[in-house]
Amino acid sequence: MKLRLSIHDQYVLNYDQRGSDCLIVIFSPNPRATLRKYPFTHDCLYVADRRLQYYTRNPGRQTMSLHGFIQRCEYRKVAFVGSSKGGAGALLWSSLISKWERSFELFCMAFSPQTQLLPFNENLASLPSYVNNMQSLDGDPGTRANFEAYGNIPAMLSAHAATTLVTYSVKNRMDRLEAERLEGIEHVRLNPINLAFHGSITPFVINLGSTQEIEKLSAKLYSDAAHDPDLKAMLPADRNDFATVFSDLNCPSLSEMIDQFCGTSNAKETSLEVVSERSA
Repeated sequence: MKLRLSIHDQYVLNYDQRGSDCLIVIFSPNPRATLRKYPFTHDCLYVADRRLQYYTRNPGRQTMSLHGFIQRCEYRKVAFVGSSKGGAGALLWSSLISKWERSFELFCMAFSPQTQLLPFNENLASLPSYVNNMQSLDGDPGTRANFEAYGNIPAMLSAHAATTLVTYSVKNRMDRLEAERLEGIEHVRLNPINLAFHGSITPFVINLGSTQEIEKLSAKLYSDAAHDPDLKAMLPADRNDFATVFSDLNCPSLSEMIDQFCGTSNAKETSLEVVSERSA
């Protein structure tokens, strides 16, 4: 894929074609592609940041290449989707692409994103990778320059924002404070859900009525947490508490939300208000 050659090797790319005229760009919160097994029906480009730097490594150049790829492929609609660090990436890269002339409609869905990266944000101090990034800046002028240029995501969105839906766990202090930084920005809608768990994307990508599916996800997350300090910091300390955190939620699926945007949904309502009402 020509795009892979033009994107910095700090970013991992995976591209799945399904014959759709809509593209979903999924930003991962970890160094590997996420949601590869989720049953998307549209073409998907999976992006991961190997160094967990919130997709701040030369994003202007990266989004220029991505913009050209989207135009060449003649996609009609493009949705940027991400959770946590991936949510920060989705917000940042969509804001950069939204300032250019384009032939496609752009939509961003960010779940529990971090939004203020520099100066040091005490609200993110529970994330080991964030602290490590901040500690590395003095010895890495290039990385510092990137964080200084792109680390204030509210300012980026205030200058240029695609139509954006930011979903966050209203009972999670870190989520809430990061999301509230975006309040009042044109084209950005906040979607609080009644959850304390940082992973606000979770109820949108699993069947909440399936005990087996929740248990399977729980096993995977707690296994992954053994090698992912950020994930470990965000999970309930007692694994038995994981299933109960979603008990009062009634959320649409991520596919339903994307299909509404792409115009392939059979739902009677397709506005962003419906997403908020169903998940609140």
